[in-house]
Amino acid sequence: MPRPANVVELLQDLVAIPSVNPQGDPGTDRVGEEAMAEYVAEFLCDCGGEVTLDPVKPGRPNVIAQFAPAGSPKARLAFAPHLDTVSVAGMSIAPFDPEVRDGKLWGRGASDTKGPMAAALWALREWAQSSARTQSPVHWTFLALMGEEADNEGAHAVADSGFASDLVLVLEPTSLEVVSAHKGVMWIEISTAGVACHGSTPERGRSAIYAMARVLEVIEKKIAPAWKNMRHAKLGPPTLNVGTIAGGSKINIVPDHCRIEVDCRLIPGMDAETVRQQIETELRAEVPETEVRLQRHAAPLDISESLPWVSKLGAQSRGFTTAPWFSDASVLSSPRCPAVCIGPGSIAQAHTRDEFIALSDLEEGVDFFRRWIATAEA
Repeated sequence: MPRPANVVELLQDLVAIPSVNPQGDPGTDRVGEEAMAEYVAEFLCDCGGEVTLDPVKPGRPNVIAQFAPAGSPKARLAFAPHLDTVSVAGMSIAPFDPEVRDGKLWGRGASDTKGPMAAALWALREWAQSSARTQSPVHWTFLALMGEEADNEGAHAVADSGFASDLVLVLEPTSLEVVSAHKGVMWIEISTAGVACHGSTPERGRSAIYAMARVLEVIEKKIAPAWKNMRHAKLGPPTLNVGTIAGGSKINIVPDHCRIEVDCRLIPGMDAETVRQQIETELRAEVPETEVRLQRHAAPLDISESLPWVSKLGAQSRGFTTAPWFSDASVLSSPRCPAVCIGPGSIAQAHTRDEFIALSDLEEGVDFFRRWIATAEA
């Protein structure tokens, strides 16, 4: 493949390769991470890494690259971007035609998170081609993970393998602040059942939509206010949002089914299954025909900023911050593998109709990761 001459060209290559997560409505039939993984793997091979493609799902691998020192490592450090992007449905720009204009690079993934990944890859390439590589005391790992935008399957595969590191930098657009804590997520489906009959004789049936109306009132008037009174020192209260609703089958039939989907953002100390049971119990007290099903969940993140490698990263960055969103960091993080989020670019551009990253931010990201590698090896 033609080799990019600079980090902008590298990011253009990455954005031009569709890697849309297939969950929901991807807005394209060009889904999955395989082509992106193959490009990143070849780039890392050219850097001298020991690279493997680990298939998590058919056509959807993780990329794992190892850069081991000649002797025993003084530390094990890792980068962990994700390969997939969100849907391209409704975008106002060409998602896979990475245009450079107005000092920005436009396209799906430019900010989340191909921009941060390109910056780290370019800094790693510079290091790998320098004399510092032969004298490195650090074992570096580059984990390019599939499936972050839905279910975090790639991160779970790495965590389940027993991977350990002194610190993992999960690459997200954080304006080069260290996200040491973020909320967890729990997606639930709430359904109500009714009895169908002809719409002209509604008294003979029971409306699942009317039942759902009572469910929504309990959520709005009781559960949501109670959650506002729960607080975490860093992250504040948990939140919930009713994102979708669907019910009935035809205008002249009393509906026998209705369902909503609720996005819950959890704080440390909240267990997803326990919270699901609590919500179901509270709703069934008012609407007995209610069922609450857990669709997916990811744990919150709360890493001590005093850990040696976390503290060292914080001193080099723009400081510590928190986030309401979730990431692969909470999946990867453990006592043997602390993880934080950091990267160039703004989260405000993630998932937008006209996603972009400022070229100045991209270049600043390269410089930051260049300095991080040098600091870690000093």
